[in-house]
Amino acid sequence: MIRDLQVLEIAGSVAGGYAAKLLADRGATVSILSLDRRSAATDQPSAPDQAMRLYLDVDKSRINDATEAQLAQHVAAADIVIQSSAPDPLMSVLDRLPADERRIDVQLSPFGRSGPDRAYRSTDVTDQARSGHLFLNGDLDREPLQGPEHQVAYAVGVHGAIGALAAVLARHVTGRGQLVEVTHHEVMTALHQFTLLRYTHNGDILRRMGNRYAGPGRPAGLYQCGDGLISLIAPRGDQLETLVSIAGLDHLLERSDIDHVYDLMHHPTLLDEHLGHWLASQELEPTIELLQAVRVPAASVSTMADLLADEHLSARDYWRAADHGGRSVLLPRSPIRETVVDVPEREAADGTAPVPVHPRPERTTDLANGPLSGVRVLDLTRVWAGPCATRIMADLGADVIMVEAPWARGEATVDETSVAATRYYPDNDPGEQPWNRNGFCNKFNLNKRNIALDLSQPGAVAVLEDLITGADVLIENYSPRVMPQFALDEHRLHALNPSLIYVTMPGFGRSGPLRDRVAYGPVVDSQGGLSVLMGYAGETARKAGVAWPDPVAGVHAACATIGALVDRAEDGRGRTLELAQLEATVAMTGHAVADRQLSGVEPKPIGNRHQQFVPQGVYRCTGTDRWLALSVVDDRSWAALCAAASFDPAWRDWTEPDRRTAEDMIDTAIEAWTSTRDPDEVAMQLQSVGVPAAAVADAPAVMADRHHRARGFFVELHHPLAGTHPWPTLPIRLSDTPATYRRPGANLNQHGREILGELGEAAGYSPEAVAALFDAGIITDRPPG
Repeated sequence: MIRDLQVLEIAGSVAGGYAAKLLADRGATVSILSLDRRSAATDQPSAPDQAMRLYLDVDKSRINDATEAQLAQHVAAADIVIQSSAPDPLMSVLDRLPADERRIDVQLSPFGRSGPDRAYRSTDVTDQARSGHLFLNGDLDREPLQGPEHQVAYAVGVHGAIGALAAVLARHVTGRGQLVEVTHHEVMTALHQFTLLRYTHNGDILRRMGNRYAGPGRPAGLYQCGDGLISLIAPRGDQLETLVSIAGLDHLLERSDIDHVYDLMHHPTLLDEHLGHWLASQELEPTIELLQAVRVPAASVSTMADLLADEHLSARDYWRAADHGGRSVLLPRSPIRETVVDVPEREAADGTAPVPVHPRPERTTDLANGPLSGVRVLDLTRVWAGPCATRIMADLGADVIMVEAPWARGEATVDETSVAATRYYPDNDPGEQPWNRNGFCNKFNLNKRNIALDLSQPGAVAVLEDLITGADVLIENYSPRVMPQFALDEHRLHALNPSLIYVTMPGFGRSGPLRDRVAYGPVVDSQGGLSVLMGYAGETARKAGVAWPDPVAGVHAACATIGALVDRAEDGRGRTLELAQLEATVAMTGHAVADRQLSGVEPKPIGNRHQQFVPQGVYRCTGTDRWLALSVVDDRSWAALCAAASFDPAWRDWTEPDRRTAEDMIDTAIEAWTSTRDPDEVAMQLQSVGVPAAAVADAPAVMADRHHRARGFFVELHHPLAGTHPWPTLPIRLSDTPATYRRPGANLNQHGREILGELGEAAGYSPEAVAALFDAGIITDRPPG
């Protein structure tokens, strides 16, 4: 059980602190060991650092100033040791201690233990730059804009917790621990939605698109209403038609260059201009209510104070109180809500101790595919958040069966407008089977099997129920209404399979006043507080180019599911896990929520600058839309920058307060130096002298990254209908039971006969019975239309 685990967090970066926090949230005993007096509890960290420490350290104990002998004792007592470092590379303290084959060592660092850039330093802005995220944020005619602070570290921390729990699961079988390595660089590269596949499939380079989500040119951004900012997105054609009609913009469809509502995607500026004019005359809350009533995703833009006062979060008892010097501070709870199935017991045959009616499932002893080998997952998810979670489990060896609606990938024919707008198809050619050539589907279907089941057909739910009886996990991200409509609420699911782990991922949760609202990542980020944490200095909140709440929910769901598998390996009991996308997003703002209460001040957009690193920014270089991100993290890196750029020698002794006073002048001097230079060359020069720096990478640069190539981060898989393409691998490296890449993305219903055949003739699935299911349209390998 996780509650029996002893976790030693060796104080390091936010990533390590968050990984340990997630384990503490699930009941593990976590001790923070400080090897540096500067991180001791008696010091006086800055207010933001106090807020972060308060958030990360809740439910942990702290050990300060440990001696070498004490370090060895604490390490020897630990099941899991978490080490992390940023901006510096990680220097493991375990290298000088005796080996322990049962210990799980988790190492989180900027670039890892191997590769040409393993000694490089990094910060939020350089991590975002080199991974290609920074290139997607901001206005095209201005410098790219960094996303909200600490999101990189949080994402790395979740992956670290996933790796740790997967290693615990493996240890149940092998008796051995292992090394788990996660890097900032690989995590951020893996968490693109379609940026890289658009390039690898047809050479398209996705760029930032202003105050909006970067991608197809549908409405997907922040707009000004009469009394506040609204965040909205219309991802489907029917939603876009509804929005256009409500806003009185039907005349746009009469233009000679508009044949279909999807053609508006090629004219985002045109649509935004008219839509913005209409929204400016509307009141915020009634407009959100109207749009949500017609199933168009829309939300407000929350400040930290708004989150603390949010009626929905309060109704769901989301906040927990923590003591800070005698003052009560509200912090986000774990975004995972778990209910354990009450397993009935019976007397043993000899009349002694009772035994469970349903003993714990037997695990395979062959972990050749990864630590989740032998685990079967029924994947009823869609879009990005859910498929991200199940792709992680598939890469870790689970047998993930996508139970897909025949229309989930769209209709059988795809119009040219959609092809041009999405850029999902190889060479922009949908081919004869576009549903199987769609790169977005193929990315998240890697390593999975597929059955296309039309649950609206009579008899289809019975087929799904038969699949459920043999599954370890069922995961879905429907609205709370859908599973009960199929008569498959959690009580029915656990009646079918008492040891089942049922994971549900509704956007706003299964309770509360907003439970039935439509949720997509590009609106949840605003309602969850992320939009107000980024923006050009002195301006309004900003929309990130990536729908960050989707992968945030996905990685948290994967972490929760693997944790439940660890616990079930001990007690054999099924569980229901509920993860609301909104709550997972707010969990990534915990430091800012705490700081708002400690300081009484709302965060304001500061562009690419930093509260502690001076200077920090994104600076123009030679070439079109080429930029350099750099951070001066200490006096040593400032002196190194001054020497590299040949700044006035008198500047080199400036301390952080001196630099803060002269920040505008310094920025001007840096850009004068970089504007005639290549960003890759400058980044290498600065990194060689200890200054965190990175060229702002576009998709081609990410795919050609020398560090990724040296570490084998991309894997090429051949798809029989879509061709051969490189894909990012799982950014969790396990030394003993590594992730594996066994098959390309599954075609629609590619494994339907195989999966049903595994149920066997005794269960009613003879070849003739399976053929009858095809004849009845319950199972199909072709979408409608």
